[in-house]
Amino acid sequence: MVVLFVVLGVLGIAGPAELRRASAASPAGGLSEAARWLQGYLRVDTTNPPGNEGRAAGYLAAILAQAGVPAHRVETPHHRVSLWSRSVAPGSGGRAVLLLHHMDVVAPGPGWSVPPFDGLVRGGRLWGRGALDDKSLGIAQLAALVDLQRHGGPRGRDVVLLAVADEESGGGEGTAWLLAHHPEIFAGVEAVVGEGGRNQVVNGRLLWWGVEVAQKRPLWLAVEADGRGGHASALNPASAVHQLVAGLARVLAMPQRWRVTAPVRTYLAALAPLHNEHWRKILAHIDESIGESGPRTFLLPGMANLFLDTVQVTVIQAGERINVIPAKARAEIDVRLLPDTDGDAFRAAVGAALGAEVEARVLLTSPPAAPSPSAGRLYAALVKVLGAEAPVVPAMVPGFTDSRFFRERGIAAYGVSPFALEGADSAGIHGPDERIPLAAFDRGVERLKRAVAAYAATP
Repeated sequence: MVVLFVVLGVLGIAGPAELRRASAASPAGGLSEAARWLQGYLRVDTTNPPGNEGRAAGYLAAILAQAGVPAHRVETPHHRVSLWSRSVAPGSGGRAVLLLHHMDVVAPGPGWSVPPFDGLVRGGRLWGRGALDDKSLGIAQLAALVDLQRHGGPRGRDVVLLAVADEESGGGEGTAWLLAHHPEIFAGVEAVVGEGGRNQVVNGRLLWWGVEVAQKRPLWLAVEADGRGGHASALNPASAVHQLVAGLARVLAMPQRWRVTAPVRTYLAALAPLHNEHWRKILAHIDESIGESGPRTFLLPGMANLFLDTVQVTVIQAGERINVIPAKARAEIDVRLLPDTDGDAFRAAVGAALGAEVEARVLLTSPPAAPSPSAGRLYAALVKVLGAEAPVVPAMVPGFTDSRFFRERGIAAYGVSPFALEGADSAGIHGPDERIPLAAFDRGVERLKRAVAAYAATP
């Protein structure tokens, strides 16, 4: 079901509380307009599960309504809400760019030094769950759409803003559901800007922008073992827990096959000229450095993820008391596959390693998809704007995002972060004390405004 939001704030009646709080908390001369929007957005708790994205969608709709931009609410049968808006350009022929971000966030977890949903400003940074993943990008996208609305001018393309639910759990109640049930949102979309950009900043110097064009694929598995329960004093070597642990150990002992895929080769070749002579040679000829059984030379931290299908056991659930043998034991495994890995074959290999006593069920998977091209109207606009400050390289990342749904359909999708952040400020993603420097955020908002305007402008 699609309905228009009715936002009372534009009629002079009180709108969403978070929008009022954000405005009240930042007097003139304090935070920028976009930073105030982000502050209010961070105060909306959209922890997934359950998500509660409806409140966040209402908050964004209020901002759009104040700018005279209509927004549409879409709700799944399970009451997960997404929001979209389309700025139509006469003469565009319906061709458009999609600005995509997700409203849901992962649970804060322990270790925070500030409340995770208060949107506090401290040390020149805005703190809160979602400050990096992914609400800052969403506000930058919203600001770009509002900027087009305010300043007008001739345009040759439409701009669609889409804030989705459920990305952190795989997108089944968000982007995937919308593509299946509301194709009108995506009519004429020829390219997508979403999360996933990987930039490099060292000692305050921006070295390059990494625009994500390819990524690993998810293979999430739930595995379960059954056994005879009872008192822990009894000999029970085939208990559910023992079967599960033994099976998981065999999975983790599976031989690893190192290899260089085409997107990684392209990515590292683009990075090579930006490094010293030693690393330039390694990156430009990476096939010489990677053998099937492992690297032939030292690799930089994190590089191994680019050459391996990875297996990570993340959840284990079994008994609750030390002296009780549970009858069931369960685990979840997060597998990340290289772009061209045969998913069915890998799944079969994991099943064989687990053994007949342990049952495996697929929670999430994704088919192979070609990388997005390092060319075209949108990519050229990104290079024009971002390239004025540092080189732009087509990046391959070890994570996965909703971009995969579009690449599977032959639509170019690009992971872009317009924010130039030092490594320490990026550490809060899915961890404690997530925050974004306000100066970097404001500069990033302006970059994305210019990039969207460059794409939408009449040639």
